[in-house]
Amino acid sequence: MNLFHNIVYINRTFVSTMNSLYLVIPVLSGIIGASIASWLVQEYDNYQRDYKNFKDRVFVRSTCDFCQKNLNLSELFPVFSYLFQRGKSRCCKKPITKKYIFFEILGALIFIFGIMFNSLQISFLAIFIIFLIFCDEKYQEIPIWNNLFILTWVVLELYFNHSNSQILQNLFAASCACIILLLIYYSYLKIKGTEGIGLADIFLLFTAFLYFGLPASFYLLTLASLSLILKIILTQQFKSKHAFGSWIAGFFLMFTVYQEFYGTVG
Repeated sequence: MNLFHNIVYINRTFVSTMNSLYLVIPVLSGIIGASIASWLVQEYDNYQRDYKNFKDRVFVRSTCDFCQKNLNLSELFPVFSYLFQRGKSRCCKKPITKKYIFFEILGALIFIFGIMFNSLQISFLAIFIIFLIFCDEKYQEIPIWNNLFILTWVVLELYFNHSNSQILQNLFAASCACIILLLIYYSYLKIKGTEGIGLADIFLLFTAFLYFGLPASFYLLTLASLSLILKIILTQQFKSKHAFGSWIAGFFLMFTVYQEFYGTVG
């Protein structure tokens, strides 16, 4: 009987531990997502700030948006610090912008859903693409490191989930598309004296063609172009500069999510 009771006890303990892990893992994933989102919001707000080196960019102490005092560790915990402080800075009692808690919650949800559906890699891509969209729309620039992150993500996905022949086909399509786009870029620059499309946009399109290949990448480019044209028509801003990379990135994310759950696009 003792042996039987021991087995039952061990089984219950194991089941209880596993159930706890099923709760802990999503919570930890949410914390990671919220932390990354919080850092990206800070990066977005300080996009044009000059840093001496990469270390300063990543490990620089967070400061109050108003009085520039260094924040304590308790003030840096995503979501909860905002709630505990009732939406106000502890040092100068001024209201903290709500975009921090909004994007921290969004980042947490993206990572929680990612771990629940065994698609955490999509969560990493999604949160950096969302940053790219906002950054390109506001500053009309795509950070180099952001483009490199997406390219690295694509290379890893291709390496682990695609055959060598498929990778070579996609690389050929991406190279051809890149050459054509560069010819258009330099021709327009020479004729008009200004850029018709940014080099960062071309880099992002190269990444898209490398990942999706043909014909999916052509569909992506067409939808992004038509969406931008529609935006220009609706806003009546025909002579203003418009971000194109944000539309490319948005459809890149949509195609990736569709491909993850429903199969290859096109």
